[in-house]
Amino acid sequence: MTDEQQHTGVTLGIEMSNPTSDARDAEPAHAIALWAQDKTLIGSIAMPKGTRGSDGVIAAVDALCAQHDVRPTDLACIIVSIGPGGYTALRIATTTAKMLAFSLGAQLIAVPTARVAACAVDADSFPAIVGLASKKQHTHATRVHADGTYESIGIIEAQQLEALGVRALVADDHLPQPLRDHAQQLGLSVLPIVLDARNLLEASTGIDPIQPELLAPMYAREPDAVTQWRARSSG
Repeated sequence: MTDEQQHTGVTLGIEMSNPTSDARDAEPAHAIALWAQDKTLIGSIAMPKGTRGSDGVIAAVDALCAQHDVRPTDLACIIVSIGPGGYTALRIATTTAKMLAFSLGAQLIAVPTARVAACAVDADSFPAIVGLASKKQHTHATRVHADGTYESIGIIEAQQLEALGVRALVADDHLPQPLRDHAQQLGLSVLPIVLDARNLLEASTGIDPIQPELLAPMYAREPDAVTQWRARSSG
């Protein structure tokens, strides 16, 4: 089999939604991944520290493709994690995915980040709350189930956990302490979040492709820059 035949219909995955989610004492999660047409993983890489800018993402995609002899024209599908998450990271990831899908004529699949996190959760821990984009005393909650279904709950605080009927809370180190403490008081498992591009293909199961112009990041709340601009404008 030639390289050209081998790499027909490649899928590219980009998971850049929450750059602070990597555990400090663990191997960094991989941000870019490639799959063959038969859904086998071709390869994946983590983003080097300090290279999460737009040029860094494109450079990482180019490097991974070059390493495995994948040409741009081999890319048939782009999967991207759309949040909630960091404003800049989401904007860069979705813009990169949109540009690649549009320029290459590839399919584009937008995956809520909670579904990516759910792929790394043990089946006994469902239903679970995935907490993302935590700030002050709140987190953005999505309830996920073992069958892959999910419901976006929205911004919650500690006292709302009990009514959600879950077994676990999955979040990064930025989870507010009151939420962490209350989860433990309720007997919930508090699990570290894993956001890895290698889980994107599984997370995208059942999600239909969209047109590139319809792709948009999912923000937990209005970005601070927008809030500050509005305040200055109204003043």
